Amino acid sequence: MVPVVELCEEFLKSAMSVETCLNIGQMATTFSLASLKESVDAFTFRHFLQISEEEDFLHLPLERLVFFLQSNKLKSCSEIDLFHAAIRWLQYDQSRRANASQVLCHIRFPLMKSSELVDSVQTLDIMVEDVLCRQYLLEAFNYQILPFRQHEMQSPRTTIRSDVLSLITFGGTPYTDNDRTVSGKVYYLPDTNVRQFKELTEMEVGSSHACVAVLDNFVYVVGGQHLQYRSGEGAVDICYRYDPHLNQWLRIQAMQESRIQFQLNVLYGMVYATGGRNRSGSLASVEKYCPKKNEWTYVCSLKRRTWGHAGATVGGKLYISGGYGISVEDKKALHCYDPAVDQWEFKTPMNEPRVLHAMVSANTRIYALGGRMDHVDRCFDVLAVEYYVPETDQWTTVNPMRAGQSEAGCCLLEKKIYIVGGYNWHLNNVTSIVQVYNTETDEWERDLHFPESFAGIACAPVILPQITTQR
Repeated sequence: MVPVVELCEEFLKSAMSVETCLNIGQMATTFSLASLKESVDAFTFRHFLQISEEEDFLHLPLERLVFFLQSNKLKSCSEIDLFHAAIRWLQYDQSRRANASQVLCHIRFPLMKSSELVDSVQTLDIMVEDVLCRQYLLEAFNYQILPFRQHEMQSPRTTIRSDVLSLITFGGTPYTDNDRTVSGKVYYLPDTNVRQFKELTEMEVGSSHACVAVLDNFVYVVGGQHLQYRSGEGAVDICYRYDPHLNQWLRIQAMQESRIQFQLNVLYGMVYATGGRNRSGSLASVEKYCPKKNEWTYVCSLKRRTWGHAGATVGGKLYISGGYGISVEDKKALHCYDPAVDQWEFKTPMNEPRVLHAMVSANTRIYALGGRMDHVDRCFDVLAVEYYVPETDQWTTVNPMRAGQSEAGCCLLEKKIYIVGGYNWHLNNVTSIVQVYNTETDEWERDLHFPESFAGIACAPVILPQITTQR
């Protein structure tokens, strides 16, 4: 009998359409056909809005409707469209009004446009008469009128409806000698299976060597330079917060000091800016940003002035490695900051001295990659890669890079480290290569290129709306 059942399942899968899928889904549930039900669910996620216009949708059981509405897998659906579909289902049978909050709690009202909330949502009686629905509407309005408090208002309804993490890049410079151009372009890599970057948006002001950090899926783009300088002359203190769902920029409080070639990291809901340099020289100062207060305050300084270093967080602590200090040994140094006691301490130094490199945390490890080493009047690429384990306070060398990259963008995406663009000292030029390191297999990939040859690119892993990634 089993082959007959499998044959029937395959036939029903081939017959699936917008018009038939809900009926087929009911059969799959009735006869416990798991494979068929999985196919029905996948099809419904892809075509939910079209299916919601069918008569069969109005007869969908409550638990099935909730199953779909609460999912991040819904494709090409805006929240206002999902709201209209849910309202259509609720209005079909007046007895369903009692289930309104159970259904509408899965609509992400805070992520709608203000005009949609005013014109299409609050005008419906059910949103005013039902106590919980009224709270959802109030939550949305509060979320939108208090941007600096959005971090403390996080809920399932403020989460972008997507199951894909994308790599986003900000700015960069071609290092041309005849002008001081920096880029204002924001690119994204839709997912790890797509091998081509696409243009996402424009920055408010173009920049290179800015630092980025992600907190609650908001991207903080901080410091850097708005005109290309080889020194710290062009460093700025300007800071923005990018909202990937609404594609909006919010200018936030400026740092206490201008910074370039510094580090930006998140610890316990705070954003830390560490070291760097500006027109006054190199910096040891560290400041943290509180999103709720929209305020930067100084914390314990580094033990010495440092710029061109790299940083990452793991286990609730911030680690800073390498960079230019006061001696050659500083280029191997590892500093550790504990916010609980507001103190820095030195840890076991790296095996390789390096500056203008990258650090990324993956699981319980911190990887140090790329960068350069200075020797007399020449610079050399550092190809060696090593990782640090805080528990053992030891560094371990792994598979080296295939090509040098300094001043490159770098971030972790699905257990792979992406190193984007930068400067190659062997070629003595900026590069567009993107090297990808698999932290599980210790292998490198190099079949990816950035659209431009840039140094000073900033990278971050961000969840983008499904509608964006499917463009």
